[in-house]
Amino acid sequence: MIIPKSVCTFVCSNNNFNRMDKYKFGVRFRLEQRRENPKDKNSLLIETNLPINADITFCGKRFFYFTGCRIDASKWDKNLQVVKKNNFNARGESASEINARLRRICVAVESVFRRLEINNIPPTKINVRDELKKELNEESMSRKTLIEYYKMLVDIREKELKDTPNRAQWKQGTLTKHKTMIRHLEGYKRQLYFEDMTDITLSKFESYLIGKGLSNSYVHKSMKDIKTFLNWATQMGYNKILHYQNYQQKFKNETITENNTNLFALTSDELLILQRLDIKRQSIDRTRDMFLFCCSTGLRFSDARKLKWTDIAEDCIDVVTQKTNQHIRIPINKRIKSIIDKYSSFKLEFVFPSISNQKYNDQLKELGKLAGFDEVWTKAIQRGNEVERISLPKYEFLSSHVARRTFVTDALRKGWQPEAIRAITGHTTSKMMMNYVKMDMETKKEFMGMLDVDDEQESVFDFNITDEERITFGIPEKNEYLTIIDKKIDMATLHLAFLFQSRGELTKSFEYACKLPDSMKVEYMRTVITNK
Repeated sequence: MIIPKSVCTFVCSNNNFNRMDKYKFGVRFRLEQRRENPKDKNSLLIETNLPINADITFCGKRFFYFTGCRIDASKWDKNLQVVKKNNFNARGESASEINARLRRICVAVESVFRRLEINNIPPTKINVRDELKKELNEESMSRKTLIEYYKMLVDIREKELKDTPNRAQWKQGTLTKHKTMIRHLEGYKRQLYFEDMTDITLSKFESYLIGKGLSNSYVHKSMKDIKTFLNWATQMGYNKILHYQNYQQKFKNETITENNTNLFALTSDELLILQRLDIKRQSIDRTRDMFLFCCSTGLRFSDARKLKWTDIAEDCIDVVTQKTNQHIRIPINKRIKSIIDKYSSFKLEFVFPSISNQKYNDQLKELGKLAGFDEVWTKAIQRGNEVERISLPKYEFLSSHVARRTFVTDALRKGWQPEAIRAITGHTTSKMMMNYVKMDMETKKEFMGMLDVDDEQESVFDFNITDEERITFGIPEKNEYLTIIDKKIDMATLHLAFLFQSRGELTKSFEYACKLPDSMKVEYMRTVITNK
């Protein structure tokens, strides 16, 4: 019988082996058949990046051995059992490289059965597989799965946290979420390799997470975590498959565009209610203090909890943030000072008594209930294409992060420039900062009110200016003056600032001066200083 060279079929004879007159074994190569939905036999077959398996048969037994190579179905010659010439797989391996590997496996199988025959060892699936690994020098170098590499990264970062916490690249929260992601991947499919991370696989994994009832927001962040791992693996040289870099997530979190539905912040009046609230329980009182402190400084809970007395000097809080390692300095105002002074007598290393984030959030809800924050807030959660809206009393949504959002929102309400807010919060861009802003209806009304323009320009004649005052400021008669300021509104504002300054009404004078362009502000200040 003539056997084609490309078909690796071997026949061995041994009249004495296991009292058999003839002993045969063979090897054939095939592409593993996979469907888009493994549970549905009618679903479409996958045509790309398929594993090439070696089917090894002997003594009426059969098992398959993964060759370590993959190829697209269109590039595979089923009859000759080889990769067609001038083709490459997803890892960049050429047809000649893959076919050489297949020939090597053929030779190795022949050697294994010859050795078993010489040593009079009956072949089994287990010993044939083990001997084949030895022959191919793969006994101790089985290919690592994607999850094994992911665990390698997590182990490295965990060791950094333990040995050099101040220089560790991840915080404990980041480590925890990556461990969670590994569990999700294990639940989806343990035997994943880098070449599996195609658009199809990533899309299916995203659908898998949504199918578990996880929100689009959570899934969106989780897919970013996977990209973080894959980027590391690529930089380290473990991964050469770059399909993931261009993957576009299919499930968007549309709730973030719904008028900041899920951004919760307290108003200035509500902060005042909390500040004046009579609280009997010491634990709730301390939670109130830390929350107001965070609302006043913009610090995260993690930074407030770790704040030391040595971080406070010269009327300033000087810290390096836990999450982003940013160095920020925050001036201490009256509210902040009144809170920290309350704890100065405790003589502890940290300003605030220790409390876990979970306990803190639980007590915030109790605090909000005591304060009477019963107004209904609505939270939207999107899972896939479905949006669920949950309406509960405001206190049920109070959490540590509400404080930071409250600081940003309150500062904007009071006219802070975005750059000033970012200098306190440590946000690197205005876009990041605006993710914290809760624009409720009252705030919108305030800003819309700023656009209102009176039909008539306000002037000194609306405040009973005397002839003596008019002459002092060089202001002509009323009719002539009103004609002049009709086209020079800033001049009318400057005269109002001067008028109230001369009358000793400095607050009003300053209010008008603040409305002036910079050049006129300088003129105003020079005149005031000269008159002194």
